[in-house]
Amino acid sequence: MKIVKTINEFYHLLVNDEKLLRLLYYMPKDTEDDPLDPLKMNVSQLPEKDHILQNVLVIGDKTNDLALETNTCRICFYTGSRIPQKNYLKSINQFTDNPYSSTQQYIFDIYTPASANNIDFRLDWLGEVLNEVLFQEDIEEFGDLRFHSGLPITTVPNGFVGYRWTYIMPSGQQPMGFKS
Repeated sequence: MKIVKTINEFYHLLVNDEKLLRLLYYMPKDTEDDPLDPLKMNVSQLPEKDHILQNVLVIGDKTNDLALETNTCRICFYTGSRIPQKNYLKSINQFTDNPYSSTQQYIFDIYTPASANNIDFRLDWLGEVLNEVLFQEDIEEFGDLRFHSGLPITTVPNGFVGYRWTYIMPSGQQPMGFKS
């Protein structure tokens, strides 16, 4: 069970992906305004980058400070339900909970101003890039990460649209006193 380690690794992956940061920070003025334009500065090189990162990547479900005046998108990520995995016991012909193995949900809520979404489908674009970041081939830590579900967020700050991406990862723990 390494929930804190996993959330921390998610954060470092996201904060180090410049494409994702540009999509979160640079809002389009019109259909020709590309957030990935090489003429725009990398977010990681902006003098106010620490403040930007605190606002666009948030650990936890925090939207009370999200307003159109901020003029950015946001990804909130946090843990969801933790469900014991099931074992089939042939002797009693039923499934039982395995006390040493569970499935942990990790939730990523993406919020974007509706005006930006209407110009370049920013909400969907961010979802695609999030998946690219989480499922890079060279990341061994998330080898067991699986997409679980996605659904629109119906309660969003005024002027925003949102989508929830839920992923699952199995985790186990050894019984106390067990030596391997």
